[in-house]
Amino acid sequence: MQIMKSFTERKPKLTSILLWFLAGVITLVCFTYQDQTGPTYPLEGDIDTARGTVHFKFLRSETIDTDLKIMLLDPVPAGISGYVEYRRYKSHDKWETISMESGSFEFSRRGRAESVQGIGAELPSLQERAGKYEYLVYIEDGVNEPVSVTDAKPIYARYKADVPTVVLILHIFAMFASMTIAIRTTFEALIDGNFKSLLWATLISLLIGGFILGPLVQWYAFGVLWSGIPFGIDWTDNKVVVELVFWILALYLNRGDRRDRRSVYLAGFVTLLVYFIPHSIFGSEYDYTTGTRRGTSG
Repeated sequence: MQIMKSFTERKPKLTSILLWFLAGVITLVCFTYQDQTGPTYPLEGDIDTARGTVHFKFLRSETIDTDLKIMLLDPVPAGISGYVEYRRYKSHDKWETISMESGSFEFSRRGRAESVQGIGAELPSLQERAGKYEYLVYIEDGVNEPVSVTDAKPIYARYKADVPTVVLILHIFAMFASMTIAIRTTFEALIDGNFKSLLWATLISLLIGGFILGPLVQWYAFGVLWSGIPFGIDWTDNKVVVELVFWILALYLNRGDRRDRRSVYLAGFVTLLVYFIPHSIFGSEYDYTTGTRRGTSG
C-alpha cells in the first residue's frame, strides 16, 4: 500500500488515469457477467448428436407482439430435425407441440437487430406484460430417440412491453457510470486520496440510474415504477436499495472533516457483490391460473 501511495505522490495524473481505466474495466466485466447470467439472456450452446454438433440459441425474453424465436443455427447437420413442446407458465394450459422448420429468423435485443439462418420455431406472442412461456426443445437425429436439450428442465421466456431505445440506453449508461465512479471512489480511498467529492458523484449517479431511469424502464416494460420492497421481491430493485444504503452510510461517516475509509471499502465491496447477482432474478411475473400479477400491471 505504501508503494502505491508513493507512486501516486510522484505521478498523480498517471495514477488517476490508470485507476479510472481499471475501474472501467472492472465495471465492464461485472456488467457482462450480470447480463449473461440473468434468466432473460438467450440460452445458447452446443449439443452433440449422432449427426454432429448442433449449435442452438433459444430466446428467453421478447417484446409483446413479437413471436418468440427458438433456433438451431446453421450449419445444421443433415438429418437433424426438432420440435418444441410449450405452454404458458403458471397456467392450466395443456402442452402443445410445434415443429422446427428451415428459414431465416430475425430478433433484437436492447435495440440491436440480428438475423440468423437455420431451423427453428416461433411461439405466438403473449399479450400480458410479464407473461411467460415454459418450453422444452427436442432434437432428433434419426438414429437415437429425441432428446431434450435441457433434459426435463423447462426453459422460461418472459414478455414485456416495448421500452424506448433512448430510455434504455440512458439507463444503462447511467448505471455503468455509477458503478465506474463507485469503484474509482473505492480506489481513491485505498490510496488515501481525496475521495469525498467522488462519494457525492457516486450517490448522484446511482440515484439517477437506479431510482429515476430504472423505474422509468420498469414502467415502460411492465407498467409499474417499482417491484422491489415493499411492493415485491424483484432482486434488481432490492439490490440497488442495498447499494444505496451503504453509499449513504459512507457519505454520512465522512461528513465534515471526518475520514472513514473503511466505510468506503465496505460500500465498494457491496457494490461489487450487487453486480455479481444476475439481473432480473425474481422479477415481474403474470400468473395465468389466478389472473394475478407480481411486479407488473398485466
